[in-house]
Amino acid sequence: MLFSLSNLKRRSVRDPDGDLAVVPKLLHGRTALRLIEQAVEVFEGYVGQPRSEYDTRALEAVMGDYRLGRCIEACLLTRYSFVQPGMESVLSAEQIGGLEEHGLGSPSAVRFAVWDRANEQYGGFVPPGEREGLLASLAGEWGLPADAGLLDRVMALDSDGAAVLTQTGERPTPRDLMRQYNRGAVQTLLAHSTQVRVEAGRLPGAALKRLYFVAKRNGVLVDIEHDGAGGFTLALYGPEQAFGAADKYGRRLADVTLSLLRALAQEAPGTEARATAHLLLHDRPYRFHVTPDIMQRLEYAPPPDQAAKGRVAEARAVYSVGASVAPAEDPFPEEPSFDSMVEARLYREFHSLERQGYTHGWAMQREPEPVLAPGVVLIPDFAFTRGDTRVFMEIAGFWSPSYRERKVAKLRTLAAHGDRDPLVLAVPNDAAALFADLPFPVVPYKTRVAATDLLTLLDSGYGSREERLEAGLSQTAALQAAARERGLVPEDEVARTLQAYTRTELLAAARSLDGEGVAYVAGVGLMSDEAALRARSALDHALDAAPGQRLDLPEAETAAARALSVEKVDVESLLQMWP
Repeated sequence: MLFSLSNLKRRSVRDPDGDLAVVPKLLHGRTALRLIEQAVEVFEGYVGQPRSEYDTRALEAVMGDYRLGRCIEACLLTRYSFVQPGMESVLSAEQIGGLEEHGLGSPSAVRFAVWDRANEQYGGFVPPGEREGLLASLAGEWGLPADAGLLDRVMALDSDGAAVLTQTGERPTPRDLMRQYNRGAVQTLLAHSTQVRVEAGRLPGAALKRLYFVAKRNGVLVDIEHDGAGGFTLALYGPEQAFGAADKYGRRLADVTLSLLRALAQEAPGTEARATAHLLLHDRPYRFHVTPDIMQRLEYAPPPDQAAKGRVAEARAVYSVGASVAPAEDPFPEEPSFDSMVEARLYREFHSLERQGYTHGWAMQREPEPVLAPGVVLIPDFAFTRGDTRVFMEIAGFWSPSYRERKVAKLRTLAAHGDRDPLVLAVPNDAAALFADLPFPVVPYKTRVAATDLLTLLDSGYGSREERLEAGLSQTAALQAAARERGLVPEDEVARTLQAYTRTELLAAARSLDGEGVAYVAGVGLMSDEAALRARSALDHALDAAPGQRLDLPEAETAAARALSVEKVDVESLLQMWP
């Protein structure tokens, strides 16, 4: 939970670097537990009483400090609340029914009715001597006892002062309340930070990715920096750095920071995980050091092991050159969560094309391994692989100007080191100029990244068509030999061997396959003359045996596939051999 920053008890010190640091007042020890126990007893004494009788300074007196008292009160109000009483608290069901017959089903409706009568009879002001008579007269009209005091209580039921303190959860123990206060104090400072830097130490790439996506999955902007000696720092940006001030974002920032520290304790148990938050208090910069001692005061349970949960990379697609493909066993795992709708839409659109066989052999990998350069760590949003080619992709979201500038600086540093896989950028139209001078191809977008635009860029920039065609043609003799031996080399195998990833590429390369005793049949594959004769003979026999010499296509496919010793064959394409 978050407290009001003005209510949080804290002190200012100088840290070892000489900078101003803020230290929150955390509660511990028997004395604090006794004070909290007294506070709970005092607070419990007001349960069942209206707010008008609640002493707001009672807890401040018990805790000996108004800030501590207000924060403990805020913790208690997560288990208790002031509840407005209903009309049934002062009226019988019959009396409530009588009021509802007059259209007076709520205290506010009763008030309006009284005001209307006051305006009619007295011009808007009822003399003090006439007030009780007016209320008693109205009560009688509405089926209530002629009691002015009763009508007064009904009209005041929805006022703040009438709300009754009610227990809405289990009564907290002093230790529960102390833990809740300590966590809230730390979270409050983290939530008001402009930046939080989490020292990750030496971590393997998989662990670094898990930590990185803890932040991204919770909607917190994060960068990773490399210190050059094997250590990493995760920089989490506060509300002003990301999207402007927002209470929800600050809460997420605090939660993610503490989650990362807990995860680091598991990933690198030999190191002391710590974070440093940067704040502006009274227009002066402060640091808040979340040390292992502070984390111990928060009494978190050991984090659960997340290593076995989920898969980061997606399964590779079944090869296709344009025809829809039959799904392999669990070809697409459960869709992961995304930190932006732009990423989610691209993921869905690409996999939709992949299932239809229109991704030209490119496979999408979600959340690939980090890309490292001196002082820079980039975890791209996607990687696209085909054969030995891999292309990373980073999607620039609708970030704040300052975050965009930092991202550009990071990419510029990365570009200075050429020993890496290529990278493409998807950039919003309004930010295209900012990224224009970077040596990375750009896919501009308005509200979504079109998968077709991305595929066009991948094919044109990284398709290596001439090299693939040359390498594929060198396999012509091997394919012809395989067709003579086996009878049929299916088209998808031909396409893989020729490294042809589109229908156009395949048809162009397949012209060289026709040779002595073999011929390429579009839609079927490379066939030997003997296999073609077997297929035709099988179809002739099936037709002769069919009633009326009419054969359904599925039956024809079964007959031809059996003759060719394959599971399936496109019989319509096969029939084009025999007009």
